[in-house]
Amino acid sequence: MFTARTRSLIPACAVLCGLLIPAAANATNYVSNSPIVSGGNSCAQPGFNSIQAALGATGGAKVTVCPGTYTEQLTITKPAKIVVSGTPGSAKLVLPASTSPNVTNCDKKAAEAGFQADESAISICGAVTVGITGLTVEAKWPEGKCYDSLYGIRVAGGATLVATNVTVDGAGAFPINGCQGGVGIQAGTTRTTPSERGNLKLKGVTVRNYQKNGITIAGSVSTANIANTTVEGAGATPAIAQNGIQVSGGAVAKIKSVNVSGNECDNAACGPDGFSQTQSTGLLFFGAAPGSTVTSSTISGNDIGAYYISEAASQPSSPELALNKDVFSGNRYEGVALDQGDASLKSDTINGPGEVGIEIYQYEGQTLSSQSSASGAKIEGMSEAGIRVASDKAAGDKPGKFTISKSTFTSDATVLNNESSNFEVVF
Repeated sequence: MFTARTRSLIPACAVLCGLLIPAAANATNYVSNSPIVSGGNSCAQPGFNSIQAALGATGGAKVTVCPGTYTEQLTITKPAKIVVSGTPGSAKLVLPASTSPNVTNCDKKAAEAGFQADESAISICGAVTVGITGLTVEAKWPEGKCYDSLYGIRVAGGATLVATNVTVDGAGAFPINGCQGGVGIQAGTTRTTPSERGNLKLKGVTVRNYQKNGITIAGSVSTANIANTTVEGAGATPAIAQNGIQVSGGAVAKIKSVNVSGNECDNAACGPDGFSQTQSTGLLFFGAAPGSTVTSSTISGNDIGAYYISEAASQPSSPELALNKDVFSGNRYEGVALDQGDASLKSDTINGPGEVGIEIYQYEGQTLSSQSSASGAKIEGMSEAGIRVASDKAAGDKPGKFTISKSTFTSDATVLNNESSNFEVVF
């Protein structure tokens, strides 16, 4: 198809690192670069110099991370709460010079399925809830690293990540090198059979400097609630086609008040022709389960603002994806691209510069008809069309219909239908 789609454990080193773990863990275990004190309960007198060691001693208690840089990879398989003492970002987790594959049951399943072993800055596995507040995670592997399974934070095995004011700075090789691995935050996976579930609750999160995807929610019954979050791609780059947020393989996401930008591909294989060239996306809904929504968000400076394709077994009877009160601005090829299935746009604004406001695809090989709709849309500043039906005009094309109402256009052409004989645009 034509759009960009895709996809370490440090031992609790109480002995090896010379750490002194108190006989009874405190209600709050402090981690600092200051000299450790048995039973330490402050940043000046911490009980631990390692976040992983503090997690190993908590039994579910709170870990307070003091300002500073911590060089380690985290593996979390029990409930935990990690909170930075001080301003968000004052404590940073960075990768060691030599990283290691993660060895949780979730990571083992992916390796057993034939994929390269996972390497993550933070690997969360199991039916647990983990809260992280204020931490910066710098998951930057060397520029020469070419690997399919690199993650800033990986959430699987039914785990739930509750992240507030967290920054994931890097995921994959840095600077990016064009290899297809590197996801800032990954929840769930379709690499295993059956797929694994991961859940996200993100607020005030920033993801940047990722290699492939900023945030991915994948796998049946994986879920995400994402609010007030920023995802920043590399901008126009010849290295790779990136995606800001991907929801795929039966996952569901509720996205509100996010900013996604900078996913543009300048590789020779990329370009404006959706049938023959690859494109980067701000939001990629690829086989997402019904119920995903994007509300009051700004999606700007991508090749495609939002792309939707259904993988349902039969024609959806109602919209699977709802885009409500969003602004798609300056996405250079399409503001919104609609493939097979049923998506709904309500009160969205699509601004140029860009080629097409809403592009609808019709081509031989679609298993479902395209039956999407828009109401209350404002489309302006498109160089080619407000709405365009892009059809390969093949004999086997399924009939389709796009319904638009109560909408305004200031583009040069309101509708271009590419001479499709069986696709209808209804006002």
